[in-house]
Parts: sequence; structure tokens; C-alpha cells
Amino acid sequence: MKIDLHCHTTASDGTLTPKQLIDLAVDQEITTLAITDHDTTAGYEQAYDYAKQNELQLIVGTEISCQWRGHTIHIVGLDCEVDNAVLQAGLKQNRLKRWQRAYQIDQKCKALKLDGVLDEIMPLTEDEMIGRNHFAQVLIDRNKVKSQQQAFDKYLKKGKPLYAEVDWPSLQEVVGWITGAKGIAVIAHPHQYKMTSNKLNKMIEDFMEAGGQALEVVNQPRPSADQIGMAERTVRFGLYASMGSDFHRPEHTWRGLGWLAPLPYKCQPVWQLFKSPVAP
Repeated sequence: MKIDLHCHTTASDGTLTPKQLIDLAVDQEITTLAITDHDTTAGYEQAYDYAKQNELQLIVGTEISCQWRGHTIHIVGLDCEVDNAVLQAGLKQNRLKRWQRAYQIDQKCKALKLDGVLDEIMPLTEDEMIGRNHFAQVLIDRNKVKSQQQAFDKYLKKGKPLYAEVDWPSLQEVVGWITGAKGIAVIAHPHQYKMTSNKLNKMIEDFMEAGGQALEVVNQPRPSADQIGMAERTVRFGLYASMGSDFHRPEHTWRGLGWLAPLPYKCQPVWQLFKSPVAP
């Protein structure tokens, strides 16, 4: 089997439509996929019938922004009840916060003589979802930067001229949305939060106390020190382990869909918790 439980489509800030993503997954011989668009389940909903036609097991997914002690944290929700009213209301609330941030960023763009940025982004957005990656792409298109990473480093991350704060819901609240929808809460890419080891452990403890069940252990094609460290934490804390490429666009050749190292043998796979068994 080949599994990828973290990726994005045009329903958030990816560049492939949900159907195009399914085509790519089939080409890559992926057997189980979770589309985890930011603060929406629209990618899953748009792809469900097409995935079924292609005999690809598609898992309900979304990646939800929240905050913990001043850090913005992303929690992936897997195998949720997609029509759960509380979950969908929470996702809609976060999408509204994204639009509020987008208008603030657009005003900051105008102060830098970058006019019409939001107007340029609007045709690219779906299901009310807008992210900083959309602004980064416009900066690339206007030759202000050469890459998404450079756009964030120069303009969009905290302390830079286009940064705008968002009052995301708490970690505990977001985990509650997911577990209330009978889903599995997973801390996405935990090594990316640049916390000390002790602080990361405290965040994991609070996550578990709220009902969280898994860590994203594998998100690279080769084993790494980060993977080893997260695998050890799943054992220490009694958590399940997830894996996902965080795929956004084909031109990111270092982050291909399904291009993942094996899950370390010591880990309990998160798909053991899925309502439907993962096909061998």
C-alpha cells in the first residue's frame, strides 16, 4: 500500500484541482489519500465520486489553523464526519478570519505601492478560502521574489511588512471540533514550529489532554533526525503516527505527492483508527 494523508488542492492553496490531484495520485500508485485543504473539506467533497471511480480510497481531511501559547499550529483532522455542523461552523469561522487577514495584507500591499493584489488573487480562490500562499504567488508573478519561501521570508512572515496577525481559535477548541465529528486529530509537521524540545513536549501534552491522538511523523522522502525524534515521541506519549507530503504544487519537486519514507516500524499507524480498513 502507498499512503499520503496530507495534501492540498485548489480548494485551498494548491494548484491542482481535486480531480487533477486524484489523477496524480493514481499515477503515483497511491492507494489511500486524504485531501487536507486549509480550513475546508471542499477538496474531499469535490473529489469523492471521482476517487471512487478510480478505486482510490479517499479519507475525509482538513488542515485547521489554531493557536497555542502564541504559536500558530496546524492540526489535521482525518476521517471526520464531513457533515458535522460544529466542525463545518468552525471551518467557516476560520475562513472568515482568513479573509479579514487578506484585506489587511492588501492594505499593506497598497502602502508598498503594490496595487490590485487582492483583485488578482480573487479568481484563484474557491470555497471562501484564501491564504498567504496566494499573496506569495502574486509577488512571484510580479517578479518581486523568486519563490514562495522568499515571499514569506521577505514580506509575509511575522515581523515582515505584509504580515497580519490572526486570532485563531485555541488548540483545545480545534481538537474538540475534530473529535466531536468522530475524527482523528493529528499535529501537522510538528518539527516546523521551531520550539524547544521541552515546549514541544508540553504542546503535545496539552494536545493529548484535549483529545488529540496522532503526530505527523513522516513528511519527507528520506529518513531524517526530525522523523526519528517524532517517532520516539509517539512511543513515549502513546500516540499514533501519520504520514503526509503536504503537497501543494507539482513544481515543488522536493515534495511530490506520495513521495514519503516508510513509517518507522516502532510507530502505531494512524490508519488503524480509520472507520474503514486501509486496503493492503
